[in-house]
Amino acid sequence: MNRQQGLTLIELLIAISLTVLIAALAYRFLDTAAQVEAQADDNLTQLMALEQFFVWVASDLEHSVERSVVKPAVGIDPLTTWLASGDNRLRPVLLSATIGGQPLSALTGRDGSLLWLTRQGWVNPQLENRSELQRVLYRLDNNRQLWRDYWAERNQPLSAPPQGSLLLLDDVQAFELAYLPDGADPVTGDWLRDWPLPAPLTGDHDSAEPVRRLPAALRVSLLSTTLGRIERIFLFKGV
Repeated sequence: MNRQQGLTLIELLIAISLTVLIAALAYRFLDTAAQVEAQADDNLTQLMALEQFFVWVASDLEHSVERSVVKPAVGIDPLTTWLASGDNRLRPVLLSATIGGQPLSALTGRDGSLLWLTRQGWVNPQLENRSELQRVLYRLDNNRQLWRDYWAERNQPLSAPPQGSLLLLDDVQAFELAYLPDGADPVTGDWLRDWPLPAPLTGDHDSAEPVRRLPAALRVSLLSTTLGRIERIFLFKGV
């Protein structure tokens, strides 16, 4: 007489347990793979944004012009007081985060102001009634976002609202700029945190020889949670 063969209860429980274990391991593997893919996508997005930021900086410096910060039509000009010079030939063409110990934000009315300059070559494909000169302001807000504000140059006050703002980078934990004066040695550490230079260092004010009022180079150092610390050096126009 043949006896019917089958699984015992213990064998069935072992089979179910193995199936659950394999499913859990497979889910964990797939979840880890999805997280790695998401992190890679985020890193790639951050890297592309960083490269685009560097493109903006390189373009702005390459097209920078030595156009003096205009004096206000009425009222007190803080720059005259901060720089202790009323000579228009010494008025700055570029402003760092602090000027004469005072914050750039006090002039622009925009928190986290880091760098202000004027550039040329702002293309005008729609033939708008505007100058091809553009004011540019880089700033880092309280949310650790790095912005590029811009204006059409119309001799307006520095505190005028921007014509537009472009978000460049997110999650910037630290951001530093340093300026290399014309003729200084970048290797020996002649980098400055503030610009413009103090008046005595700008040359002979009575000389007919023009004095370069733009730095020779800009060093950008930033810290990102995703990409870590990054540093790059850019040359200004005419260097």
